Amino acid sequence: MLKDFHFFLYLVLLVLAGVFFIFFYFFILFFYIFLFLFLLFLLMLFFFFAFLLFYFNFN
Repeated sequence: MLKDFHFFLYLVLLVLAGVFFIFFYFFILFFYIFLFLFLLFLLMLFFFFAFLLFYFNFN
């Protein structure tokens, strides 16, 4: 009886660890993807404003 309970507890801990690992992995993955997209967006804004500055300065 106690052995079965320990096996069940081990199984539950294994499932929880798997779910937590998958959630954590995808969270890190999406965090880095959104960080990359945000930096790309800032770079595009920077080049856009630099283009506007040069365009209105030289024309």
